[in-house]
Amino acid sequence: MQGKTKQVRFRNMVAYGFGDLFGGGSFFIIGTLFMVFLTDVVGLSPVEAGTIVALGKVWDALLDPTIGYISDHLQTKKGRRRVFFLFGIIPVAITFSMLWIPIEGSHMFKYTYFILAYLLFNTAFGMVMVPYNTLAAEMTTDYSIRSKMTGIRMVFSQGASFLGAFFPKRIIDAFPGGQGYLIMGIIFGLLFALPWIFVYKGTWDSGEVVERKKKSGFWLEFKQLFISFGSAFKNKSFNVYLAMYLASYIAMDVFNALFFYFIAYYMLREAIYADTLSFVQITQVLFIPLVTYIAIKLGNKLTYNFSMIIWGTGIVLFSFLTTDSSLVLIYLAAFFLGSGHSGAIMIPWNVLPFVSDVDEMITTKRREGVYAGLMSFIRKSSQALAIFLVGVALKDIGYVPNAEQSASTLAGLQKLFMIVPTILILAGIIATIWFKISPENHKILLTEIQRRKKGGRAKDVTPEAKAVCESLTGYKYEQLWKDVTISKEIRDKTVV
Repeated sequence: MQGKTKQVRFRNMVAYGFGDLFGGGSFFIIGTLFMVFLTDVVGLSPVEAGTIVALGKVWDALLDPTIGYISDHLQTKKGRRRVFFLFGIIPVAITFSMLWIPIEGSHMFKYTYFILAYLLFNTAFGMVMVPYNTLAAEMTTDYSIRSKMTGIRMVFSQGASFLGAFFPKRIIDAFPGGQGYLIMGIIFGLLFALPWIFVYKGTWDSGEVVERKKKSGFWLEFKQLFISFGSAFKNKSFNVYLAMYLASYIAMDVFNALFFYFIAYYMLREAIYADTLSFVQITQVLFIPLVTYIAIKLGNKLTYNFSMIIWGTGIVLFSFLTTDSSLVLIYLAAFFLGSGHSGAIMIPWNVLPFVSDVDEMITTKRREGVYAGLMSFIRKSSQALAIFLVGVALKDIGYVPNAEQSASTLAGLQKLFMIVPTILILAGIIATIWFKISPENHKILLTEIQRRKKGGRAKDVTPEAKAVCESLTGYKYEQLWKDVTISKEIRDKTVV
């Protein structure tokens, strides 16, 4: 456990944060511009554009959790997580650029190309982001330090989103014939790739001893992989966290996917798109230190709820803007969007390392890779689902690319923009009723884990620790601190 005895200094937090330039920036640009590129430049239908993203998730269903499982069990001189960063630098740069090539050819050729390009991008994304998502739990168990690390990570993530709001449309508009998209893709591909050098040099693995197993055959290992993933859903805290996460991130994806269409076609104010989106993103960045402070002082639950309410207010306000709305009203609504969105997006990532701690009380193992793999898959799947459904919805309301929209289409666009994210925000707030991870409970949990690691008996648990462990895990205390993730068939064929 050498890694966890190291002191996490500010420079290490900054090195850690660099990684989400790629995570936050690439998802933002894809979420706001990829469908517009595919429909208005490449010439695909909204449904085809949506299915390109959705089909990539079939691949991700195997890829991301597999990378997480491999990173949990990998043994190299450079560690089990960070080695992926070195191998991912070049693929990140190339595959992001490939998404924005305005290729010519038959309709089927273009459709097939973008499916393959998106599959390759997802492969590069999973290669670096799945191990990256384990680092906060790997580097420290301290509640406050983890919150600070997540706060700095979100500064980089939302900073990248700001860059993705401010520059891409300007680059695109500066070049004719869709070439601006390719130039933008190359520039941001390099921006997303190079920081992984700093992440590698400034972070570390925990030094956790990896189990050595005898070879048990491909199919048995494959079976064990999915047993591990399935066991994560037996963790009560993970299920509650997942509901909170999906509510906020799908709401974000729907909002981002519709934002350009709403401003360009409903408000007829395409000229203010980049500036408005940039204002939203810079507001998010500026509010991250406040959100981090509140999360440390009051806990993740209250911070999440407060942020979601402010964000929802901003969405409702923005949905009532029209062609004649003043810039003051537009930026007021954008201020609510950015300030609320800051916490709504940060808090779910802040919670993930603590969910891994709860899992250790259940399984006796450190399985950050399993959870990181699942969450990377779920993150990309949620965005794919959102973009696909937006594509279907645009078709259903009669959207026609590069044309004046009918009154019924505009009315449908306004309803989609306002109602769908608002419902999801309310669902996330309701989910927090069952969220029990607080700074106090987390400290009690870690103390109990350390007691059991030192050979403490189950019957000697204090009533307070027992209640906390049962509340967080969803298990009776007598069922905890056991290996519940390996099937008997596999256990019989392996040796620890």
